[in-house]
Amino acid sequence: MTAVTTSSSANSHSQQMIQQAMSLSRRHNQPLSILAIRFQELESIQADIGVERIERLLARVRHLLHARKRCEDGLMSWQSGQALFLVLPATAVDGAMAMATRLQQWFISQEFELDEFRVFLTTRIGVHCANHQEKESVMQLFNQALNSLEDATDTDRIALSQPAQQQLAALKSAPETADPLSRELRKLANDGNEESLLEVLSPALCMLDERLRLKLVNRLLEASTQTVVNG
Repeated sequence: MTAVTTSSSANSHSQQMIQQAMSLSRRHNQPLSILAIRFQELESIQADIGVERIERLLARVRHLLHARKRCEDGLMSWQSGQALFLVLPATAVDGAMAMATRLQQWFISQEFELDEFRVFLTTRIGVHCANHQEKESVMQLFNQALNSLEDATDTDRIALSQPAQQQLAALKSAPETADPLSRELRKLANDGNEESLLEVLSPALCMLDERLRLKLVNRLLEASTQTVVNG
């Protein structure tokens, strides 16, 4: 089994921010998910483009992912960027699966230009969801996400840890209690369909009186402070 350790000061700082997110998630009983993004065939790519370009490539990937993630999400590299961990506060297994799918689609469509070279990256993504009763450490969460890839077949581009599989099965078997509008809003949020979500919400928000708008702002600020990871 693969074991994750951390030694660099940058990763240590990221680990501290992620630890804060974990503590807040436990305190407020909110879900927390981890994505382990593993890059395939890096050795053969490096043989073609060289060490210096592979370092530039991985640095560019990290930069682009920083721009694509939510402000409260944490991003941490491992093995000099050959794998990345994305920490998703307030995100249950269905939302984590949706994010993993969007990232896979993004990588499939993304071409990276490095001088005269054009590079496509193949990824596999492991998904793990924290069990707050277990009180796992940051490294234990990362290892669970990464080892889900080793337990899966090589053809599985997205693999779930055993706890994540159990949570997904429980979610699918749970009786549906939410109203249709709530289900639709959650689906739009999980799918990352920002434009459609805004189109649905904006007319309703415009109809609210000032008291309700301020109350909604307070709820949004409260949600942000519960899950935010600075930086």
